[in-house]
Amino acid sequence: MVLYIILFISGLVTFDDLADYWSGILNIKYGTLERLQYFACTWLSTFVISTIGSTFLSSYVYRGDISPKSFEFLIGYGSLYLIITAVQLSAFLRRLNDARLSHWYALVFLIPGIGNIIAFVIALLPPDFGSPY
Repeated sequence: MVLYIILFISGLVTFDDLADYWSGILNIKYGTLERLQYFACTWLSTFVISTIGSTFLSSYVYRGDISPKSFEFLIGYGSLYLIITAVQLSAFLRRLNDARLSHWYALVFLIPGIGNIIAFVIALLPPDFGSPY
């Protein structure tokens, strides 16, 4: 979290960047994200969503309402995982638009473990790297 405070104070990431990020969350066909916006906003939103979800779910477990092995807990954590994945995939598709790469590269998310590393490397590519298709 300290990293994001430093990015905001230094002016590398602004609230306008966050507003652009969330306003275009469903605009995956034509929307774009710069590299810094992609990394800062995606990881910040993932951190916030997972922190809120984990806190919410762990409070139920702590009170004894549900156990970690219960169906409700698994549904809640599965839903949280799907939300985080959808946010990251949407941002990655907009980053691919900025790098002028095909959306087919988003299939690397299907490769467990190594897919995130490949997606990270693709996200580092400069704008207008490739041909549109």
